Amino acid sequence: MEDGSPDSEVIFEEDVWEIDDEDGEIPPEDDLQEEMEGMGFEEEEDEEEEMVTRNDAAAVFKGHTGSVFCVSLHPDGALACSGGEDDRAFLWRTDDASVTMECKGHKDSVTCTGFSHDGKYAATGDMGGGVRVWSVEERQPVCVLESSDIEWLKWHPQAHVLLAGTSDGMGWMWRVPAGDCKTFQAQSSRNICCSFLPDGKHIACGYEDGCVRVWNLKECVTTSSMSPAHKGSVNCLAANSDGSLVMTGSEDSTARLVSTTTGKVVVSLAAGMPRKVPPTADDEDVTQSTPLSVEDVAFFPSLPLALTASLSGAVGVWDIATQKLRHTLQHQAGVVRLRCSSRDPLVFTGCLDGGVRLWDVRGGECVREWWGHTKDILDLTIASDDSLILSASDDATVLVFSNKSQTLHCSQ
Repeated sequence: MEDGSPDSEVIFEEDVWEIDDEDGEIPPEDDLQEEMEGMGFEEEEDEEEEMVTRNDAAAVFKGHTGSVFCVSLHPDGALACSGGEDDRAFLWRTDDASVTMECKGHKDSVTCTGFSHDGKYAATGDMGGGVRVWSVEERQPVCVLESSDIEWLKWHPQAHVLLAGTSDGMGWMWRVPAGDCKTFQAQSSRNICCSFLPDGKHIACGYEDGCVRVWNLKECVTTSSMSPAHKGSVNCLAANSDGSLVMTGSEDSTARLVSTTTGKVVVSLAAGMPRKVPPTADDEDVTQSTPLSVEDVAFFPSLPLALTASLSGAVGVWDIATQKLRHTLQHQAGVVRLRCSSRDPLVFTGCLDGGVRLWDVRGGECVREWWGHTKDILDLTIASDDSLILSASDDATVLVFSNKSQTLHCSQ
């Protein structure tokens, strides 16, 4: 679609160690070894070795020097864009992990990346408010945009229009490559997450104060709001297929279905779910009975089901009609990402134990898993035909997994 597309026009209508010994001498090597063993390093090494005994990755991208916060996939699956703690973003090939372009110019951690609907452009956003848009074919920047601290970045599903939410509560909307800008201000509370409604003319945003607002993009006004929808910050949200409902997930351990017309809460779901597996060393302060934050939500595209992912390790599969829990997909650690298949009754999950899993939502069975990371997964994306899975991690890598080979059953 060209830059002057109807969707674009409707939205933008005219308008090292230091050792100090008391005697000034360095202790013998054997003494140092004993001290270090007593500090628990041996145990940590054992844990890491256990995580990397299996590597299922078809390709490994190692261009980053710190945590990789985000990864996105080109519509044709050939290219990926990743951003990280090292203030760097890259375009790279998914078949061999070779870099095609470094997206230079960011001065803070890159936390958001994304490709336009047709793959013509890639966008990268950092915590300092810098947003850069790149021509994928020409491998060069087409515009540099400025905002406040970025919380999320999303392309319009049918037009070259880029939206962002920022820590001061603002929403930003740019036409690319022209750079024309509109803003929509709700309040000072952080604008944490966003989902497009199916009509492409409205978005739903979730805020740190628990509010949810639906915005008309042409007029930059709210059409409905729920204040507050949650007692904690809204971490994630998703719209259903006809745009009548959004599902929200919050740090208050609940998920809620909210009407986009009235702003009223239709139902509240206890999606945080008490932990059913022993807590790990990283979250030993959490008891087995503590409900935890809801990190991701989704409406299943081909079935009347909704899904919720929690730091408790539980993914809830909910029947929308009855508003009842149908299955619980139990993980050994917190789940931070859900990605639903657009073709089959399957969902991919990204987990804090470094594993990616594939589940059949009809019966709640884990049908396959992939391993290779040594630390938490922070982001997850899949190809439109489910053939590739990309996971970004705290271990400074992005792994590319193939979903074409024979199904492997989960070890759980």
